[in-house]
Amino acid sequence: MNSEVLPELSSLLEQLKSDVLVMEKLGDSIMHELEMAEEEVCSAWLAYYNKAMEFCGSSASDIKTKQAGARVGAPVDPNAVVHGCTDVWVDEMRYRMAVAFLSSVWEKCSSELSKLFLSMKDAECNRRNRIKELLIKATQRQERLWLGLPGVVTPILKDLIEWPMERKIVEDDVQSSIRARAQSIQRDETEHKKADDSTVKAAGLTGVNMKDGNFELSSPLVSDLMSRAKVIEKRGTGLMSTWKVTLAIVTEDSFLQLFDLPSSCKLHPGSAPEVAFQNLIPPVIVPSLEGIKGGIKIPSAKTWFDNLAPTESFVLSNCTVSIKDVTAKDPNTFELSEALSGKMMARTRKMQFRAVTREEAVDFVEALKKSK
Repeated sequence: MNSEVLPELSSLLEQLKSDVLVMEKLGDSIMHELEMAEEEVCSAWLAYYNKAMEFCGSSASDIKTKQAGARVGAPVDPNAVVHGCTDVWVDEMRYRMAVAFLSSVWEKCSSELSKLFLSMKDAECNRRNRIKELLIKATQRQERLWLGLPGVVTPILKDLIEWPMERKIVEDDVQSSIRARAQSIQRDETEHKKADDSTVKAAGLTGVNMKDGNFELSSPLVSDLMSRAKVIEKRGTGLMSTWKVTLAIVTEDSFLQLFDLPSSCKLHPGSAPEVAFQNLIPPVIVPSLEGIKGGIKIPSAKTWFDNLAPTESFVLSNCTVSIKDVTAKDPNTFELSEALSGKMMARTRKMQFRAVTREEAVDFVEALKKSK
């Protein structure tokens, strides 16, 4: 018995402990990933909500005053240089993408949890079958040793052989245990849950089932806060500057937001802005059973938004734009010059842009002038 059954039972126990440890680690990682994604949505929503409320109902003069960091109601020079300003569209875009990120994380984590439950069922089925084999083996050995006790051994052996091991019965048993534990946790959470009076409720969420974590919002490129988006080339004024493909977005609050595309992106000027924006979004990676066993590190949720922050921003109310003459060497090029306020003296920031055709360049320049 000690040399045949007990070592295998010990090995089975160690394997069970190892499997449970991996499953617990995966479950904790998945829950952490979902919590981080939800925190990103809450943080992005609060930033967007506060910014929208700050500018809601304000006149153009008050908005410029707020953007400049001045007190509302103070004298405002209409020709003054605006500095330290922020664009509501950027906060709205961040919120929309945070919701999209949560939706994707929710979907992928649900898939991984389904795989986890399936692996738990498989592990339990295998464990019970192995225990059954070992018990039968041990009982048969006892039968050989205790031939003088057939009246005791025979019914035990009969019960073990008839012990139901159909997969459906085992799965129902496991599912029942999981459901009972989940109901216990839910009761505990209900008892200790407190109403959060600080939660901001918007009219847009009225009637939404809060138990449904998979919300979908439209793309930031169809926002009412955005007026124009185009994939063009940009270049600084330095001698060593080269042309780079960028996603240029003109917003209703008179900003030009530039997003540098990743080096792996093979887009060219004139490509669809929607395709360019999708290239700013990295794939969503969630914890998996294979990743836990392989020691693969899951990137932080915050790094998912790295490319979604504008590389450069221009305050169009401070800018002048000029386009090269049609007879020039490169008639598709135009230049943006922004007046910046400095501690000692005013300075100017310049950048050149190039469209695919002259018509596209003129059209974009008109959009920039119209948004000033």
